[in-house]
Amino acid sequence: MKNLKTFALALTITVLSTAFTNTPDALTIDTKTSKVKWTGYHLAKSYEHYGYINIKTGNLEVIDGDLKGGKIVMDMNSISVSDIPADKKDNAKLTGHLKSEDFFFVEKYPESMLEIKNVEKLDDTSYKVHGDITIRGITEHIMFDVAKTGENKFVANIEVDRTKHKVVYGWTLENAMLSNTFDLEVELYAN
Repeated sequence: MKNLKTFALALTITVLSTAFTNTPDALTIDTKTSKVKWTGYHLAKSYEHYGYINIKTGNLEVIDGDLKGGKIVMDMNSISVSDIPADKKDNAKLTGHLKSEDFFFVEKYPESMLEIKNVEKLDDTSYKVHGDITIRGITEHIMFDVAKTGENKFVANIEVDRTKHKVVYGWTLENAMLSNTFDLEVELYAN
């Protein structure tokens, strides 16, 4: 009889704890509406270039509307330049250079990844995220802020130190004139 009571108590605790434990919803990132904008800076000439990188796949973990985790894979072959008109030869030249071994070396590293590891809720629409970013096969731990802008819609501005990922354009005078950091503006829509 004692064993039956112990079993019944254990079963009740298991059922109740399962009923009240929220599990994350694994939401798929909408790769058509989500976007990643990159911006790089030239220090000596005081200008910037920017463009976009397509999201190949991704998911977000959400509990009760709050961000808890996730992962996005970016297609580095899709990197584009938007500040120079597409019909200008400088657009193709810069796009090709970004894809080359000097920068993202997309032939060898066709994907980059951003993984959300830990999320601290700051208020109803703000989070501090700890995660990993992998570029050129090199993973760096980063922290950044995320804002919730709608139901399952999140925005982040991430500063990346290109030198930690060997995005160094040699070690020439030209490289020294480029900012060591570039920005990623990430807009994620999930369902």
